[in-house]
Amino acid sequence: MKDKIKVIISDEQNAVKLPRGTRMLIRRCCNAVLQSENFKGSAEISVTIVDDEQIHKLNLQHRNIDRSTDVLSFPLGIDGEYDINNDTGAQVLGDIVISMEHAIK
Repeated sequence: MKDKIKVIISDEQNAVKLPRGTRMLIRRCCNAVLQSENFKGSAEISVTIVDDEQIHKLNLQHRNIDRSTDVLSFPLGIDGEYDINNDTGAQVLGDIVISMEHAIK
């Protein structure tokens, strides 16, 4: 079976209309990074689009930084070992959260 990269994208904000092609660009970027890192095997990555208020809360909660930011990442692996999605066999790499509001600024 060929290795597959699954990028799960959720838009959980209403502040900015996602420009056409944004989802495809995010998928291509994730694939390009994994290819450049010579990642082997099937993988899943979650990308969530939020507003400044949501990312501000996450930044405070997880990093104790009291301001918004453009992107946060939450890797799930330790030393190259990842949880496996039992349904697909893919390695679950982690979550990326993007504030489209902040990124556009």
